[in-house]
Amino acid sequence: MMGDMTERRWGRGDWGLYAATAALALGLALLTLQVWEADWAIPWSDFGDAIPVAAHFKTVLETGWYEHQPLLGAPFGQQYHDFPTAETTNFLMATVLGHLLGNWAVAMNAYFVLGFPLAALAAAWFLRVAGVSRLLTLPTAVLFAILPFHFVQGEPHLFVASYYVVPLGLVLALRTARGEPLWGWRRGTTHPVGRWFGRGAQTVVLAIVVGSTDTYFAVFTLIMLATAGIVAVVRDRSGPRFVGAAIAGVLIIAVMALNMLDDAVYGWQHGRNDGAFERMPEHAEYFAFKLAQLLLPWPGHRIPALADLREYYDTRFPLPSEQPALGFVAAVGFLILLGVLIHRVVTARRRAALGERGRTLGLLAVLALVAFLFGTVGGLGSVVALMTDVLRSWNRILVVIALLGLAAVALAIDAGLARWARAADPGRAVRRTVAGLLVAALVLIGVLDQTPGTNAHAATNARFLGYDDYFGRIEASLQPGDWVVQLPYQGFPEAQTATGTDVNDVLIPFLHTTAIGWTGGGLRGRPEADWTEVLQSFPAEEIPAIAAAAGASGLLLDRLATPEEQLDEWSDAFAAVLGAPLESEDERYWFWSLDAVPPARVAAVSRHALDSLLQGREWSP
Repeated sequence: MMGDMTERRWGRGDWGLYAATAALALGLALLTLQVWEADWAIPWSDFGDAIPVAAHFKTVLETGWYEHQPLLGAPFGQQYHDFPTAETTNFLMATVLGHLLGNWAVAMNAYFVLGFPLAALAAAWFLRVAGVSRLLTLPTAVLFAILPFHFVQGEPHLFVASYYVVPLGLVLALRTARGEPLWGWRRGTTHPVGRWFGRGAQTVVLAIVVGSTDTYFAVFTLIMLATAGIVAVVRDRSGPRFVGAAIAGVLIIAVMALNMLDDAVYGWQHGRNDGAFERMPEHAEYFAFKLAQLLLPWPGHRIPALADLREYYDTRFPLPSEQPALGFVAAVGFLILLGVLIHRVVTARRRAALGERGRTLGLLAVLALVAFLFGTVGGLGSVVALMTDVLRSWNRILVVIALLGLAAVALAIDAGLARWARAADPGRAVRRTVAGLLVAALVLIGVLDQTPGTNAHAATNARFLGYDDYFGRIEASLQPGDWVVQLPYQGFPEAQTATGTDVNDVLIPFLHTTAIGWTGGGLRGRPEADWTEVLQSFPAEEIPAIAAAAGASGLLLDRLATPEEQLDEWSDAFAAVLGAPLESEDERYWFWSLDAVPPARVAAVSRHALDSLLQGREWSP
């Protein structure tokens, strides 16, 4: 027999397995990310959604929480309540790491790295619950931690890349599908305190973590729980198991609602703001996946021919989405699960004849199929979008499919090893050699197939340090508490700009200063955030005086975000009133101090007109 190679029971030895799994995942992450070339005090991604993520980390370090940043959306401050989220766990991690490490960028990078061992640990637990041996748990849990999804999402979608919560939700689903209880006291003890730490306590903890970490992953868990509950009812006519799953689902929803309660209260007090959180139903298909995408190599593949194949597909076929890909091993596992479903239908074998691994594979196959039906283009995610457009990136459910696929591969190999051991009865040395080769092969395949071979640390560092110097000079020329008008107006978040630049770039000056404010970054849809849109409608020669009368101390022009005809008009007019600008090294930004505005021109702006402007209403000077 293969002994511990296929042993699946929970035991004290698993703690060593978890330590080894976390260590290997962390080591591979550090190696893949080439951290020796990185500066931990500089974000490793400085484009797209990585910029607002960085702003969140900076805000929680400066203010203690992410909901209000007085240095953005000047002079009123940024209120993030208009963008409700249940991601409390992520913000708590940002707060804790920020205060422990003393630097928001170090904390951001550290959380990204920490996501790898956390994902591996959570996956290892799920795999053990699923019946995978210690031998196969190690490599497959590590492969889950280094999924292509982890690198595609990266720091721009850091909280989505922190998908360690997914295996925790799947533990609840798998237990339900097996007909195991989710609720109850701890068995085998009569101690009044010890009895509390049973399945019920685990379910409560898991529900709290799932409901507090990421809205997408919480919804995916609810879908898997509902599927598992239906399986329990149909197969065993087990009403109590369905009710137990329903209670767990209600608890997750309640936790999510509680996390967003302050956002709801803010909306009741200040009125609903649909502009800040805008979704379109058709986005559910723009951000879905296709089967071919899941099975093809990912865009960052180390082998150029495979990366080129994916680029060919993404550029010539519609709906590239978020470039979803499972990775080779997980894709094989997904195909195994589809094959299991087909086999069950064709052979109609009874459950009792399948064996425990076979029954588990069948349950994983059902969960994977439902996940696929929600994530695929034109699938159940699109049906949901007809009722609510809150969720749009249904392709992210591929993380669920990937873990189920990896579990299928591990269980299949376990079954093959057990059969080989019964037939050949190999010696201990042979068993250990086979075990070592299997683990090494799976990890090697995963590293070559799922991780990127290059990084952009040098370019990112140079760009960040250049802006650090430029905006540092601006801050040094002003007084603490001063604020700067940013033009052109750019609605934040998730808006379109006239020149195609990323609207998140409006937060760049904030990331490089600590004591001065900026008008950008207020959540669009309210006058307090959109008043500079009214300001820029005035004749160019009047804008500096109006801005100075409003209390601003400077004017920053983003030349890259400004349409060419307006750029010529503004730059000439501002220079005529304020003189030569302070220009950034890359020539993107021009800054003027408003001290040069003649006092008479500032005084000519009436208080009434200024109040109207700051409330977003047009006026005539």
